[in-house]
Amino acid sequence: MKKLVLSLALVLAGSFAIGQELTKEQIKEQKKQTKALMKVVMDAESNISTNPVGAANAIKTAVNSELVNKDAYVWFVSASAKKAVVDGENRKRAEGAPFDEPLMYSYTYELGNDLENCEKYDNMPDAKGRVKPKYGEFILATYMQEFGQFYNAGAYYYGNEQYEKAYYLFKMFIDASDKLYKANAMAKDTVNVPVAAYNMALCGMQLENYDMVLTHVDLAMDHPQMAESAYRFKSAAYLEKGDTATWLNMCKEGITKFPSDLYYSQSLIHYYDSRNQSEELGKLADELMANDPSNPLFVYLKGYIAHQKEDFDTAIEWYEKTLQVDPNYENALSNLGRCYLIKAQEYSAAQSSVKVTDKKKLAEDKKVLEGYYNKALPLLEKLRTVAPDKHDLWLTNLTNCYYNLKMADKLKELEDLQKSLGY
Repeated sequence: MKKLVLSLALVLAGSFAIGQELTKEQIKEQKKQTKALMKVVMDAESNISTNPVGAANAIKTAVNSELVNKDAYVWFVSASAKKAVVDGENRKRAEGAPFDEPLMYSYTYELGNDLENCEKYDNMPDAKGRVKPKYGEFILATYMQEFGQFYNAGAYYYGNEQYEKAYYLFKMFIDASDKLYKANAMAKDTVNVPVAAYNMALCGMQLENYDMVLTHVDLAMDHPQMAESAYRFKSAAYLEKGDTATWLNMCKEGITKFPSDLYYSQSLIHYYDSRNQSEELGKLADELMANDPSNPLFVYLKGYIAHQKEDFDTAIEWYEKTLQVDPNYENALSNLGRCYLIKAQEYSAAQSSVKVTDKKKLAEDKKVLEGYYNKALPLLEKLRTVAPDKHDLWLTNLTNCYYNLKMADKLKELEDLQKSLGY
């Protein structure tokens, strides 16, 4: 590569800003450098078969120079050199010989970029507005031979947590497959393309770059095993980008598309509840119940909405229905018990004016109050068994029951537990 090195030294001898008004001397120097750069490119092309790595390295200055890097020929030579390196390393691997894996995949990444630029500038109109591409056959043939290599390189970089490179290589694979399909060079890839699109979305999620997630995520939803996760990635991307309207619509659609995934219904419940949008929450509850009446979450939601409106009788009805679907549903056990305690408090407050001398009425009131506490008691005791560590769900209310039912031993136990927990 001696000729290449000498030519490169000449190119590096001077520099100037592209686009500025040039003096005659600068124009002369520009022509001189352009000629030297093109000489490097031609020398590199002649050395590809004997020293592809040297040729690829030698041409780097040319591809980075605005003097010549809009010439498709420069990118053709650069791509040819990278392809020769990749093919050589792949050949070694196939033969079981030692090969340079990092070099091979690094050049695969650069090859994709070179092909894109070669195609771009090969289709640029000339001074007369004519488009006369020269390298179309080379580009298509290279894509045909190497597009699978882009996928392998993407997997390599993903495995090495270089997610940005992995993303672009999976994208190169998809774009190459599309080009080959449109050129009738191969059938439409309905197996590998969705997987590559899914991997692109994964890369975008890892990088928290949600535009990357959305690039080809729709293609991933064509894969039956990846559709659910891909849809989740897409909805999350819109939420992170601040497009709440699209996210809400996707959640509503997701409930129907993926009924076993509670993310969408729970997300909508949280969204409307946190904003006190009770009317929207009520509509959602009706829709969810209509689609899946046996889902305990949706039955519970009907009770929760009534509870928030302080319609305790309706809340009790729906919480009881929830427990018919799932006897161990923790929030229903907790809130149903709480509703009975509230009913007891309301009744007690309403009877506060009863004279202490009215023994009969006091006895009746005591019986009614004990009835509420006795309804709450088994619910809260069961909840303690089901969720012993979730003290916030049952400890205070169960203590209240024991106190009002005069269950001294159990009351003492819970008071000691409260002290140990710092209540």
